[in-house]
Amino acid sequence: MELKLLPVERLDELNAIYDMSRFENFQQTREDNLRNRREICVVAEEEGRFVGEISIMTENSNIPIAVIPNKRMYLFGLRVLPEFRNMGIGTALLKYAITSCTRRGIFEFTIGVETDNADARRLYEKFGFATLLENCSEMQYGKMCRYDLLMLKLR
Repeated sequence: MELKLLPVERLDELNAIYDMSRFENFQQTREDNLRNRREICVVAEEEGRFVGEISIMTENSNIPIAVIPNKRMYLFGLRVLPEFRNMGIGTALLKYAITSCTRRGIFEFTIGVETDNADARRLYEKFGFATLLENCSEMQYGKMCRYDLLMLKLR
């Protein structure tokens, strides 16, 4: 398995992990974010196929507390194909994202976890994430999403 930055030209290949067409303009928004450096996407690739992804947001207008420029980044979209779960890929992606940001002087991270996703919460808590805001909700592409905002401070 290789971890690397997603080339924007291969964004559509992420649909195998998460069908972006489910939400109007989602893929176009991600492409714009990647091109304008509001989002950095790291992928796990196995034999030429993307099997996992995590994105780092450098801006977040939906949750202003989630990002503080040059101080706090928002991690989102940690996804792994079902047949590749429980193989350490999610952990590797999360470590990669945190390490690459700390090398740039970022030591605070937030991540939203859906309130009913106990597996993801356990992973984030294993890394030291703690609850910053509980029972948040927002409309995302026509669907109400309920989540807790977790935060990790490395110093």
